[in-house]
Amino acid sequence: MRVLHIAGPANSGKTRLILELLPRLEVALVVKWTHHALDPEPPTADTRRFGSLGVRTLLAAPNGLVVRPDIARPLLYQVLATSLPENALILVEGDKEAPQPKIWLGPALPPKAMAVSLVIGPDEPSPTVPWMPASVPLTHTAVKELAAYLAQHWPQHCYTIKGGRACE
Repeated sequence: MRVLHIAGPANSGKTRLILELLPRLEVALVVKWTHHALDPEPPTADTRRFGSLGVRTLLAAPNGLVVRPDIARPLLYQVLATSLPENALILVEGDKEAPQPKIWLGPALPPKAMAVSLVIGPDEPSPTVPWMPASVPLTHTAVKELAAYLAQHWPQHCYTIKGGRACE
C-alpha cells in the first residue's frame, strides 16, 4: 500500500488540494485524521461494555464504520495494508505527528522534527528540502497547478507501508 500524506494547519488548503487530486489519481481510500474526539458512548452501550473487557469492537452501520476503543496509528495502517492491494494508493489528510514523510502545506514552516518530502508555502524551509512556493491558504489557481504537479510526481512524495520506503 502506498501513502501520499498531506498535513498542515487548519484552513491551509489540504482538503481543497485532495479534492483536486482525486480525479487525477487512482485513489483507493482517503484517511482524514481529526483532533476532535468522537462522541463518547454512554456507559451502557454494548460497544463500551465490550471495550471494558479489553476487546476492540467494530461498530458497523448502513452509513459507516467506527472502531472502539481507539485504534493506534500503526495498527490502523497494518489493517489497511492487509485489506487493500499492495499497489493501492491512499491519501492521508492531517495526522501531523505521524513519523512518516509528508507534504507540509502551510504559511509557517513545519516543526524541525517533522519528516517532510515537500513543503508548500511562502517560506523556503532549507536548500535540502523540496519546496514549492505558494501563498496559503491556496488559491484556486495554485491548487490546480499543485495538483497537476503532484499527479505527475506523487511517487517522489509518498511511502509504502512495508518498511516506510519511498514509492519510487
